[in-house]
Amino acid sequence: MTDLDRAAVAALRTARVTVVNAEWHLREEQALGRLARTGRLACTPLFPGHFVIQVVAVGGRPLGRARHHRDGRRARWVAVPAGTAHEIGAYRTLHGAARALARHAGLRRRRVTDVPCGLPPDGGADGSGRSTGRGLAHGSPEPPADPKR
Repeated sequence: MTDLDRAAVAALRTARVTVVNAEWHLREEQALGRLARTGRLACTPLFPGHFVIQVVAVGGRPLGRARHHRDGRRARWVAVPAGTAHEIGAYRTLHGAARALARHAGLRRRRVTDVPCGLPPDGGADGSGRSTGRGLAHGSPEPPADPKR
């Protein structure tokens, strides 16, 4: 492989990373737009149709992200505040992780609203305006509950 080939491979790798980062930021802006219309503590999937990473915000103000993580038989929601890559904890439910992000931001404990993709952002996943308590986007499979924690 020549130096020119190595430079081309490096340029392609940089371009791929740039595209992935741009898509991530675009998806996050779209998620925050959905959450801005609720005016309350809410979460929505970062990528429509995939519940694994959820954006958490209050009235469009980003608090962080919660990601679903499995390690063997145990499943947890890991809370990561906005602007950091540091986890603040692992929780049994998405709503638990969202409340932890709110506490981390200095907000009092609040009810969490799910804002699913493709449905009106002014209501819960059941259209009632209340949280369904499931802690997941509408139609997403619920991960198995772990009785610990």
